[in-house]
Amino acid sequence: SKFLNPTAFTRAREIARDEIRLIVRQFADAAELAAEAGFDNVELHFGHLYIVGSFLSPWINKRRDEYGGSIENRTRFALEIVEAVRDRVGNDIAVTAKLSMSDDIKGSIWLDESLRTAELLDQQGGLDAIELTQGSSVWHQMFMFRGGIPVDDLVKNQRFPFNIGGKLFGKRILGDYPYHDMFMLESARQFVPKMRNTKLIYLGGVNNAAHFHQAIDEGFDFVAIGRALLREPDLVNKAQADPSTEGICIHCNKCMYTVFGKTHCVFEPDYARNT
Repeated sequence: SKFLNPTAFTRAREIARDEIRLIVRQFADAAELAAEAGFDNVELHFGHLYIVGSFLSPWINKRRDEYGGSIENRTRFALEIVEAVRDRVGNDIAVTAKLSMSDDIKGSIWLDESLRTAELLDQQGGLDAIELTQGSSVWHQMFMFRGGIPVDDLVKNQRFPFNIGGKLFGKRILGDYPYHDMFMLESARQFVPKMRNTKLIYLGGVNNAAHFHQAIDEGFDFVAIGRALLREPDLVNKAQADPSTEGICIHCNKCMYTVFGKTHCVFEPDYARNT
């Protein structure tokens, strides 16, 4: 719908039905290309208030047609994408989706509705797994990451007046959320009993072998790791060889601003040169 991005101060317009059909086809085209290139899996991004996540959010989606209103209507776009992708790639590769459980924005995505979206996706049966996430790219972005807030480093990559605004209001915009291990578990475990046909992937604060086992014991089928692998790409092998291994990522989030170049851990600069 019409929307003013509170971070970037850019305006969005309502997307037309023919554009929705185009995007559905583009998802299928991309999945087909990935399959032809030899990938084993494609992940459909339904989270973080990107285009599909925006449809799921009542904060952004004010439509009055079949894509707005109830959570069933707001999930329609995601279901159409899954159907188109699965029809195109068949069972040649796995198809997963990343889904936001909540984004800590008043009036946006919360657990009661994201649980319903997950149920609808599960009932459709087109996905092999759902990777659960949280947070958004629009507001309170640190709800997704937790830990350090590298405002000074982030604003260096912004133009005037955004660099000044970021320095003054960056922490308020990004939000302040302390890190703790397995920080998404309390929300994510509520999805386990809802699934009948679809595997679940746990993400968030995984730092050692005990976390792997805890997630599996909670009923998750797979575990995803992000920042910790930027610091230690071989962390899983280390933990397998020695279960007492602890990851050395300090969750300072300085890797966030490296996306403007080559994403890497700032304490391991060689990875930036070698990737």
